[in-house]
Amino acid sequence: MRKKKILITGASGMLGANLVSQLQNLFDVYSTSSSDFKEREFDKFKVFDLNQEDYSPLFSWVDPDIIIHCAAITNGNFCQNNPYKAFLTNSFSCNKLASFSNKECHIIYISTDAVFSADIHLAKESDIPNPENIYGKSKELGEFLLQSSDKKISIIRTTIVGLNLNSKKSGFAEWIIRSQKKGVKINLFEDVLFTPISIWRLGEEIISLIQNPINTKLYHISGSEVVTKYDFGFELVKSLNGNFDLLTKGNIREFSGRAKRSTDQTLSCKNYEIERSIKLPSLAETVNDIKIKYNERHKNWK
Repeated sequence: MRKKKILITGASGMLGANLVSQLQNLFDVYSTSSSDFKEREFDKFKVFDLNQEDYSPLFSWVDPDIIIHCAAITNGNFCQNNPYKAFLTNSFSCNKLASFSNKECHIIYISTDAVFSADIHLAKESDIPNPENIYGKSKELGEFLLQSSDKKISIIRTTIVGLNLNSKKSGFAEWIIRSQKKGVKINLFEDVLFTPISIWRLGEEIISLIQNPINTKLYHISGSEVVTKYDFGFELVKSLNGNFDLLTKGNIREFSGRAKRSTDQTLSCKNYEIERSIKLPSLAETVNDIKIKYNERHKNWK
C-alpha cells in the first residue's frame, strides 16, 4: 500500500522540524522552509519562499496528499512592526497552498490561541475570535481563507513548547534553560495564563488525526492544565534540578515597548478529548517531555 505523501512547511522551525522526524517513518514526508539549517536530519527537503506568488515549483517537486502548514512568523513584535510581511506569510500562504495543491489534498493548518482576546478563559472552538495583535489577526485570516476554500481542511489551535533542532532558533523553554546554565536571573509572568502542550505530544495527535480522521474541521489541541508562565518555568527548572533563585515573578503589564499579547491564552480542549476518548497532558507530563528530549540531546542537565 502506498504511503501517504505529506508536505510539511516551516521545517526549520521548532514544530516543523520535529514533525518531519516523527512522521518520516510512517509516511512519505517532504518538507520545505525559507532557509536550510546545519542540524537538519532529514532528506526530501526544499528551500522555498512561501511569500512568492508562484507555487508551481514547489508542487512540481511534490504533489502531496496532505499539507501540514506550520510555517509562520510568530514573533509578536516583528508582526506588529511589519504587518504586510505577517499577513503575507501567515495568511496569504494559505490561499496559495489551497490554490496550487490538487483537489483531493487535505490541508492541516497550525493556528494559535492568539486568535482570542483575554476576555475569554478556556476558549472553545465555538467562541468568536477577537485577536489583540497583528500576529493573531494574521492567523485568524489564514483560518478564514482556508475555510473559504474548496479543500478538505483541519485547523489546529494550540500553544506549543519544546526544543528546537535548529540552533538559530530559540523558544520559551530554551530561554529558561539557557538562563539557568548561564546563571542569569529572568522574570516570568505570573499574570499570563496558558495551556502548553509539547511539540512531541502534538505530533502524536497529528499522526492520530491523519490515521484516524474525524469530520470536525477545527480542533483545540493543547495541554489540559491552566498554568502561569512562572508555573511552567518553575516546574521545568525543578525537573532539571536547577536554581530557583534565578527565577523571579514578573507582570506583563509592567513591560512596555512590546506588542500587546493576551494575558489569558488558555484553550479548552474538552471537545477534542471527548471525540478522541483521550486525556491531553498535564503540566507535569509536558515538562517531562522536555526533560527527556533535553537529556537525550545533551546527556544531562549540568
